[in-house]
Amino acid sequence: MTENITDHSASKTKSVTETDAWTADNDVDLGILLELGSIGAGNAATSLSEIFQEPILIEVPKIHTLPPHLVPKFYQKHDVPTTAVYMQLRGEADCDMLLLFEVEEAKKIAAMMIRAPSPEDNDPEMEASAIQELGNIVIGSFLTALSDFTGVNLIPNPPQRVVDSFDAILDSFLIKQLLASDIAIVFDTYFKRADGNISGILMMFPSRQLQDVLIEKAKNWVR
Repeated sequence: MTENITDHSASKTKSVTETDAWTADNDVDLGILLELGSIGAGNAATSLSEIFQEPILIEVPKIHTLPPHLVPKFYQKHDVPTTAVYMQLRGEADCDMLLLFEVEEAKKIAAMMIRAPSPEDNDPEMEASAIQELGNIVIGSFLTALSDFTGVNLIPNPPQRVVDSFDAILDSFLIKQLLASDIAIVFDTYFKRADGNISGILMMFPSRQLQDVLIEKAKNWVR
């Protein structure tokens, strides 16, 4: 089996190679996933706008699918200091989700949430709590969109926050994924407000059972 990275946006699809997990025949699945990502982002933006008391937009312009072990190579952020929020979803089918920001980006969004004058003024405990709450909101919103579409009941465990280099976080996380999932679904995510943007990465690692449900539901959707 050759390894695959598929890049899908509203305007283009780029297939690098093919894999027996998600082939070119399942391109519509990526379109549906992009739509689910947009729905989840919209729900999260509504919640965050209430917290920030100002309009917040979250855009998901691209989605990538690739084998989990290729994620570090794909992003080339090897030693970049990174803050991540990890959440396990358990139920009729399993799924793990990971939300990542570069540390400086995480500090900016935490400062917005706790109303600190600047990221340098963040209280460490309040910053950690704010990032966990952010993960809870964003991942929870995507979870709702996913559950509504698939009809699969997914129950989230409490979010866990970790700060380390990009590769160290992923290496530790991916060890747990070796037997659970053979694909990573990655959403590039942009948080937009009046005075600037903050970029993040949302990764979903669906179990093989959930992958099958997604493929079948997507086929039914387009019929």
